[in-house]
Amino acid sequence: MKAMGHLRIEEVKLSPGEEWTRQTGPWCFVRVSTGAAYWLDTARPRALNQGELITLAPSVKAVIRASQLSDVLLHGFNFAPDLLYGFFTVAERHFFESPATSPVEPVRFLPSTHPINQRFADLAAHREAGQELTERAAVLGLALAFLSEGAAQGLPAAVRSSPQGRFTQIVAEMPDIELIHQTPEQLARLCGCSARHFNRLFREHFGESPRARQTDLRLLKARQLLSETDEKIARIALDSGYRSLSLFNALFKRRFGVSPSEWRQQVAQRAS
Repeated sequence: MKAMGHLRIEEVKLSPGEEWTRQTGPWCFVRVSTGAAYWLDTARPRALNQGELITLAPSVKAVIRASQLSDVLLHGFNFAPDLLYGFFTVAERHFFESPATSPVEPVRFLPSTHPINQRFADLAAHREAGQELTERAAVLGLALAFLSEGAAQGLPAAVRSSPQGRFTQIVAEMPDIELIHQTPEQLARLCGCSARHFNRLFREHFGESPRARQTDLRLLKARQLLSETDEKIARIALDSGYRSLSLFNALFKRRFGVSPSEWRQQVAQRAS
């Protein structure tokens, strides 16, 4: 499987069911440009949304699998500070080569609305022959913007000015399917504010808590999967963010008035 290049955007095409893997290495940025894919982590496996950007620290192993339904196109690059001898100060090199002490989490999932992700998408979509040096400089700037002060520092100055501004650009415009995969704490960090302040902003904007909105979106996703696929209910529960099948069944019935199996039966009866 093709490896990502240092400060060089690589394109990886996966056939249905095919996997892209990496066994640790430099900092890595991988974007799901098209198609449906899955992040295969033994602790927290999850579906990946089209347009989502994954950032990986050097110690992180990764497996991304294309769904069985479509091809997947990945764009990505590596950032290896040790290959930039003479570029950093001593303190800067220590920072970039010591991910254990970095404020950046080992694995981050940036939604398509995040400015760092949007910058990368623009770079990948507008590559030109003969502009490789310019492209590498832009990729380096993107990596440094993310790693030096956390992803929030990659926001334009006007948007960085207030949590409200960041909330409006990143969260309020986020596709609802992406909201499912972000915890309130992660969303608060994206907005540069405390979890308490983020919850207050969310309530002011949507009239409910982030967790209540996420629960509703997960159940709506599950209902759609029950209607449109033959996946087992336990698999649908997991894909919708529920490891406990009993909890999923209870929440689904509370929301829609019927159990998941009863809902599927109703759909089949209407179709016959």
